[in-house]
Amino acid sequence: METRNYIQPSILDDLPAMVRNEVVKLSPQKQQEFVEEYHRKCKSMGKAYVAWFFLGWHYAYLGKWGWQVFFGLTLGGLAIWWLISIALIPGMIKDYNRDKAVEVLRNLRAVSAI
Repeated sequence: METRNYIQPSILDDLPAMVRNEVVKLSPQKQQEFVEEYHRKCKSMGKAYVAWFFLGWHYAYLGKWGWQVFFGLTLGGLAIWWLISIALIPGMIKDYNRDKAVEVLRNLRAVSAI
């Protein structure tokens, strides 16, 4: 089976290697479906920083409601945790988007198998 990549290199570079290797094996239509669903589910670094700036809602933005409640109850660790989050947000976004890429690929393959 010939593998071709119909996805922009900038998108592929952001994907985990395992997902990248599997996506290029998909048909052009399935690759496009993957990209559309991935873009719909992935989170933006800029929006995360805006959420962080306004009362530390970055955990809520990522769907981590337990951490958000804890963050709020401690007042962001009396603002210390809030400041440390500046450095943690890029990694949190990268991990979230990586997990979503794997999820989208898994769901796309499951639907294709039906």
